[in-house]
Amino acid sequence: MTLASVPAYWLYDEPRDQRFPDALHIERISARSAPRDWRIEPHRHQDMAQFFLIATGGGLVRIDGDEHQLAPSTVLLLPPLAIHEFRFEPGTEGFVASVATSTLTPLIEADPALGAVLGEVFVDRRGPNDGSIVELAAAMEAALAEFGRNRGSREPALAAHARLIAIWFARTARSHAVANNGASDGRAALVRRFIERVESHFHTHEPLDAYARALSVTGPHLTRVCREVLGHSAMRVIQGRLMIEARRDLVYTRSPVSQVAFRLGFSDPAYFSRFFATRAGVSPSEYRAAG
Repeated sequence: MTLASVPAYWLYDEPRDQRFPDALHIERISARSAPRDWRIEPHRHQDMAQFFLIATGGGLVRIDGDEHQLAPSTVLLLPPLAIHEFRFEPGTEGFVASVATSTLTPLIEADPALGAVLGEVFVDRRGPNDGSIVELAAAMEAALAEFGRNRGSREPALAAHARLIAIWFARTARSHAVANNGASDGRAALVRRFIERVESHFHTHEPLDAYARALSVTGPHLTRVCREVLGHSAMRVIQGRLMIEARRDLVYTRSPVSQVAFRLGFSDPAYFSRFFATRAGVSPSEYRAAG
């Protein structure tokens, strides 16, 4: 399997030959997984984010080659292009809300910091009596009810439900530093522009100062703002994006490690192996074997 061969869908196992039909698609987890023996094979969504709430049961999710255990009260945010697969325990229940990026665009334009948060994978397990989980479950139940009806103004109503769910996940995913410091819109917009540039340039291994110059700021300022908005450094954003791509290649392709290194812009496969091992705790070959 190559990365290009990982299927892209709007909704899992349905051909992607037309636009996303609704502002929001929401269903219970069992609706799609139970008929497939609780297994969802590797796939991705090009222009769509997904929001999960595991209410009962659990299992395992692999995202870009990284595994996470699922249990009751686990929440999961999958941004566009994240390659993911599920192995649910039989009887697992909860919700999955699928939202086209176009539905979220007005929200992100109004709050760029939200866009930065929604662009990263987020997995968190909370207590079943956590007030915010109760709030999310109620929001998803209400969205499911609206989705199942055919009433007037259905499209704007679904968009409103989708944005409320996205806001819940963004608020939850933001670090305490963001909440405490209250990053300004200007800082959040800078971080979003930085993340967008990293997405298109990470394989070129531009130094941090080059990113900063392209964004008309200094390197220290960019690092400081990233810490305030994201809770970690600008270099971690760049290195984290390289690690996402490396894990994808190691898990979902059979390319030799040296070829993976060259594709990611590393001129020395040995240096790539050290880079990967420092951050993953195992060598690329060991990571692939474990997967």
